Amino acid sequence: MPFPLDREKTQKLTEELENVIAAHLAWFKQFSRLLACGNGIDAFEAAEDAYLKSPFGQWYYRDSPHPLASHEPFQAMAEIQQALHECARQAVETIRAGRRPSAELHDNCVDLALKLNNKLRHLQLDIIGDLLATDPLTGCYSRRGMINRLQAEQERAQRIERPCSLCLVDFDHFKRINDSYGHPAGDAVLKQGMRFIGGVLRKYDIVFRYGGEEFLLCLPGTPADDAAQVIERIRSGLEKMPIMLPGRHKLHVTASFGIAEVMLTKPVEDSIASADQALLRAKNAGRNRVEIWRGT
Repeated sequence: MPFPLDREKTQKLTEELENVIAAHLAWFKQFSRLLACGNGIDAFEAAEDAYLKSPFGQWYYRDSPHPLASHEPFQAMAEIQQALHECARQAVETIRAGRRPSAELHDNCVDLALKLNNKLRHLQLDIIGDLLATDPLTGCYSRRGMINRLQAEQERAQRIERPCSLCLVDFDHFKRINDSYGHPAGDAVLKQGMRFIGGVLRKYDIVFRYGGEEFLLCLPGTPADDAAQVIERIRSGLEKMPIMLPGRHKLHVTASFGIAEVMLTKPVEDSIASADQALLRAKNAGRNRVEIWRGT
């Protein structure tokens, strides 16, 4: 994926999911006991809107929109949960009428409850994997799995016949900032600077922490010249934005940018190297500028 959350919110979400999973299993245990023994039939919530009142429903429908609303596996859980509660409602009404639910209705309830639990567990694992693959300071993706993701974008560019551009970003004179103001100031520059950059990019653009103060941006479906227009907005906005340092001090920073289109017939590492060459040109030309690699 990526998930549309910062690291702190993502960690909070994993804790919420653990509680939701436990509560869902407790609900299923109660319902299973009701089917097998008839215990708790009067207290069991079986109204048509019961799915909203269950622990899962309260979590799923609490926020509008939910932080994971754009995530397809999250969307799919609503239909499963509503079907589960409809089956449960039918089973409870059957028991209250003095009859036993059919084997088919029982099996549907069990299958849907287990399916929802599996969906929740897979979502939790996805989020944990996302945490492991992100840089704890900036929330950008780390280099873990970077090449695989770029190869997937390379294949997609070839399939849809639309170019994909890469951009290497390097914060100018970063060592000087650390030496003059301390490492907490350097962390503030990276964190706030990348938050600004992420706010300019599209949701499906991908940002990796390439190393130190260098970051790699991947802009799918974007020719180099179009990417340069986006990156120029980032460059000019960044130099105007005050970075808030510890102790209420402010600092203005700049960055240099090197852009290259992903080559479809060569390893993606070659395209990264081309973006690096463009970045070197930007630095040699005085920094705080955007350069495009055009193969010469």
